[in-house]
Amino acid sequence: MIVSDFKRELDSLTPLFLAQSIAIIGASENPVKPSGQPLVALTRAGYKGHIYPVNPRHKTLLNLPCYPSIDDIPGPVDLAIIAVPARLTIAALRQCADKGVKGVIIFTSGFAEIGSEGAAEQQKMTDLARATGLRICGPNCMGIFSSRNRLMANFAVAKMPDRVLVPDLLGFISQSGGFGAAIYEVVREKGYGFSHFVSTGNEADLEFSHYLGFMAIDPHTKAIGGYLEGVKDGAKFLQAADLALDNGKPVLLIKAGRSEVAARAAASHTGALVGSEQVYSAVFKQKGIIRVESLEEFNLMLPIIAKDKIPRGRRVAILATSGGSGVMLADKCAQNGLEVVPLQDKTRAALAAVLPEFASTANPVDITSAIMTSPNLLEKCADLVLADPGVDMVIVTYWTAHGEGGGEGIRLDNMIRVGNRTPKPLFNLIWGPEQAVREALNLMNDELIPAAREADFAIRALASLAGYNEFLQSRGDNTLPAPTIPAEAKQKVADILRHLPPGARLTEYTAKKVLQAYGIPVTRETIAVNEAEAVNAAADLGYPVAMKIMSPDILHKTDTGGVMLNISSPAAVRESYHRLMEAALAHNPAANLEGVLVQEMLPGGTEMIVGIGKDPVFGSTVLTGLGGIFVEALEDVALRVVPVSPRDAEEMLSELKGRKILDGLRGQPPADTEAVQEIIQRVARLAEDFPNITELDINPLFVYPRGKGACAADALIVLE
Repeated sequence: MIVSDFKRELDSLTPLFLAQSIAIIGASENPVKPSGQPLVALTRAGYKGHIYPVNPRHKTLLNLPCYPSIDDIPGPVDLAIIAVPARLTIAALRQCADKGVKGVIIFTSGFAEIGSEGAAEQQKMTDLARATGLRICGPNCMGIFSSRNRLMANFAVAKMPDRVLVPDLLGFISQSGGFGAAIYEVVREKGYGFSHFVSTGNEADLEFSHYLGFMAIDPHTKAIGGYLEGVKDGAKFLQAADLALDNGKPVLLIKAGRSEVAARAAASHTGALVGSEQVYSAVFKQKGIIRVESLEEFNLMLPIIAKDKIPRGRRVAILATSGGSGVMLADKCAQNGLEVVPLQDKTRAALAAVLPEFASTANPVDITSAIMTSPNLLEKCADLVLADPGVDMVIVTYWTAHGEGGGEGIRLDNMIRVGNRTPKPLFNLIWGPEQAVREALNLMNDELIPAAREADFAIRALASLAGYNEFLQSRGDNTLPAPTIPAEAKQKVADILRHLPPGARLTEYTAKKVLQAYGIPVTRETIAVNEAEAVNAAADLGYPVAMKIMSPDILHKTDTGGVMLNISSPAAVRESYHRLMEAALAHNPAANLEGVLVQEMLPGGTEMIVGIGKDPVFGSTVLTGLGGIFVEALEDVALRVVPVSPRDAEEMLSELKGRKILDGLRGQPPADTEAVQEIIQRVARLAEDFPNITELDINPLFVYPRGKGACAADALIVLE
């Protein structure tokens, strides 16, 4: 699906959020029941459209006419809520389709989440949606809330927010109804306004990605949050994430399912396809999605986003009222990738002019107990440090009280003033007695000044937002060139693969022909089917040579004695030929032996791996890491989904724990990382052009000193 098609599809979600008329099938007026809460909530909230209760057992509900069936409703219906038992749900859904209803929310559970029988019933919903164009939220969901028209089409949100400090700050999507409702209540209590809230349920039709895309183009949503267990259609998710980027909307996701146990729980919870944790992490990096680890962290980001104070870098200054707390915070900042930078001489001189002699003007700044007798001192120091052009953000930590009459209220007011007048994030870490801290945090929150009691949540929130800004900056930098793929490359590879059956395994020789077509350097080599041909090939290539068994049935040749190196004479070539054949037959007597590959011996270099994999959700992926025989043991790899940009390729190498090896260790020259980046992009283009390649390994890829390039010493390809 191309982007324009996806955007058009998103238009079909409008009736679910901006419905002018709502039918509630199975309605009651009992606010405790899922079938009753929408009716009660819609009437109390002052919903601006028509409400049509549907229940053959009632004539009226809450003074509204109640209809025996949806067919009896006199006017058109934009949105229907189905809250009837599972056995009646499909029939009710068909009636909605016949009525011309545009969107349906199904509260009812008992479908894919309970097993195969329920999944078969749910498939009927999917088929009906595809056949009629009816859009379905659910089943097994808690519904939708939209502030635009006071639409309370759910049983998760009982009433409109009492107070809203920032209208339309957040759209939220949850694949867990109960957890999502809890998040809604916590965020609502702080006064952060929701544009929309969606509980997606089993996603028989509309998926998480649809809602993400809808909120990405919604002018009344500033940021998007979500609880995500798994994506069904990776391509749609990627397009939705791109729409959020294009429209300048941060996406903050709590992604469950890191561990195998959690992944199983998520699958049984919603029936979602959870997918590979490593691939999800790669997707989040590629699309600038902020991965949130806790609700506390999530909440601490919102006031910073609300006031457009996302840090412009990772350079942090710390103001502390005790040396020990400053040192502790410095450690935590470093652990989370923030830079505790030296302050400029001008800043330190200004601090020294207002601080006592025994204070420290280095970063972290130790204000000392002077704060007890001079409550305005913290404000002065904060202004000075925030004015330092080498500082992107400031963390200030203090106690709410220092003995009797400590002036803590004045100090909080001072920090609110500083926070409001600076364009940089000023984060307050407030310590002290439980009740005093709670009151202080509430005061700060009401002024949208980021504040917390726990340093870990605060520092992770700042680091995540700084990383998001870095991503935006790198995305805007298009100076890195993409390699030019030969015009005939795709046709050459198509000719090679055309007659191969599904599941075919290409020998190294054929795999390298594929790589060569896309401009990837490979070894010079010849296939020999007897000793004489092997000797002639070695003579043509020049000694020493490498020799390898060639068989589609023996892909991992090293494990079976199928590789011999540094062969330096005709006699050694003949002997090696026999030994390779014997080893191959001993390993697999039925193996199809195509001969022996006689190959030039490459000079030593840094061994890397570049490869292609296939994820069931997001499709083709590209991987790189340190290679050779240790790649599986070290597990030091970076991964991206296709397409892969030049910036993606550069960042992949930066992520490797062994990056220092590429930069040159113990006098070794730096490796040609630019050549590796180019090969990564060429492999990614191959994966994009031929999604039927499920596995490709270039291992080892020998990488030479900067400017000397890289060369594929071995390769294998497996087709879908």
